[in-house]
Parts: sequence; structure tokens; C-alpha cells
Amino acid sequence: MDTAKTFKPMTILLWEKVAEHPEAQRILDLFPSAGVKLIKHQRFSPPRDIPPGRALLSGKRILMIGQTSSFVGHFDGQLGLTVQCCPYYKLVPISNGCPYYCTYCYLGYVYRKFTSFIKININYDTMFKQIRKVLARSSGKVSFNMGEMLDSLALDHITNLTRTLIPFFSGFSKAYLMLLTKSSNIDNLLAVEPNEQTVVSWSLNSQQIIETYELGTASLGERIKSAKLCQNHGYRIRFH
Repeated sequence: MDTAKTFKPMTILLWEKVAEHPEAQRILDLFPSAGVKLIKHQRFSPPRDIPPGRALLSGKRILMIGQTSSFVGHFDGQLGLTVQCCPYYKLVPISNGCPYYCTYCYLGYVYRKFTSFIKININYDTMFKQIRKVLARSSGKVSFNMGEMLDSLALDHITNLTRTLIPFFSGFSKAYLMLLTKSSNIDNLLAVEPNEQTVVSWSLNSQQIIETYELGTASLGERIKSAKLCQNHGYRIRFH
């Protein structure tokens, strides 16, 4: 069963420079029972006596609200000397992972020394400016993958990002938004007008693998049902 919509942080780390931001206040209002800590720096290290595995698990219940200077990162497609994939841009409004517990996730121990939390970067104006900048200097088709550093939909009911991103991409004929997910959290997708520029992509495994290694994610049936609903609504669908 998909646990994304039941996600509730135990602790919210609120960066002092965004404490009065309306979006920060809106997110805080969603979780009145969470403990809120005002922080001066966008870092939070778990106590040294906590084993890394335990820090990783507890970090799934810590949410930081802050900003970033870099929402867009380029992947040139080069995987070694002999393997070349299609280049794309990574889109990272949420960083450090997601509330799911996939045991094979390569993000599990990336930067965990200083970032044992899930972070929402709320300076979205910067994100849209950076996307426009990439498109202004690009002559061909450009893909933005929002599933490289996070699950694109797991926290979408909290950020409501797709309600803005999907209409935004409709204005660019050569720009594409890839939403890669293991979630069934599609309410916002069904509430906006679909377009050819948005592709909703589900990562699929057998139900046995999902139950063993993709803990907390949507079941195989939930993913396929969600894909069908999105397809019927008019979205382009992809399976991975």
C-alpha cells in the first residue's frame, strides 16, 4: 500500500531565512503535531553515536524547509568510455530522497553525514528562471527529469508542484517534464490539464519484489491503475 499520503514528519527543520515565507507557513500548517526547530544553517547532522542505518531511517521523518541555488543539473549521458545514454537535465525541488524505504536506493548514503533529512526547496521562482535559462540556450529538445534525486509524486500532495510545473511546460514545444515515480499520488495530476510536454513514468517490479525491497511504495496494481487513470486523462505514459 502506498504510504506517501500518510507521511508525517516528526521534526521540521525551518531555515531562519525562509521562516516567514508564505510557502513555509503553508507547509508548517499541514503538520501541527511536528516539532519545529529554527535553524541557522541548512545542515543537520545526527548524533555521532547513532549508527548510519538508524540515522537513515530516522531521517525519513525529518523534513527541512529551505532553499537552494541550483535546481537544475545537467547529465551529459556519458556512462564510462563506451556507454552513452540520452542527455537530460535533473530537476531537484526536493532533495535527499523521499519517504519510501527502497532497500536498494543509491541515495541512501549520499551526503547522509550532513543531510539526514528530506528537504523541500521553496524558492520556486529560482527554479523556473533556471529552466527558462536552459531552454533559452538550447536549440533542440530538452528533457527535465524530476525523478533522479527524488520520487516525483510521493510528496506532491504537500508541495503541489505538479499543479504549477505541468501548465508551465505546456508553453514550451521542445521542453519535456519527466515525472518518475513508484507512487499512486496522482490527485494533482488529474486536477490539471495534461499536455504533450509531460510524461508520467512508473518504475515497475513484480509484487514480490515490491513487498520485499520497495517498502512503503504503491503496489503493482496501484501503479498500473494510476497509470491508466493518467492515460485516460490525457497524459503520455512510460513504464520503466
